[in-house]
Amino acid sequence: EIKDPQGRILPILGTVKEGVKSWMEAGTERPKAWSTETWEIYNDTADAHPVHLHGGHFQIVNRQGFTADKDKKNALSNVKMLGAATQPNAYEKTWKDTVIAYPGQVTRINVKFENAGLFVWHCHILEHEDHDMMRPLLVQ
Repeated sequence: EIKDPQGRILPILGTVKEGVKSWMEAGTERPKAWSTETWEIYNDTADAHPVHLHGGHFQIVNRQGFTADKDKKNALSNVKMLGAATQPNAYEKTWKDTVIAYPGQVTRINVKFENAGLFVWHCHILEHEDHDMMRPLLVQ
């Protein structure tokens, strides 16, 4: 987990290969309008995060435990899946715009993007939103 100069944990999003990214950095997610993508949301923190997407809706595919090494930028390497993937709960088997990403798990979702524009995806915990646990999302 990344800490600020006062030692507080900073909830932040990023990519597996590039590590943490701030809200002010260019968006790394650039899907095409009227496309469907499978996203993998890796949660390597100790907390569950309700991840919310604007500009798209999705269905949960599954969740699976994982282990990984992290570098100084929190980029993941040597990712290893643990056990079998689990299916979504009965109440999760519908179109969604928010999914709970559990600690130590990768959450896979199939996202439909219908409208072009600049959107955002973020953790829906208010304190995490306030501390930039969000990323721009450019639907082309």
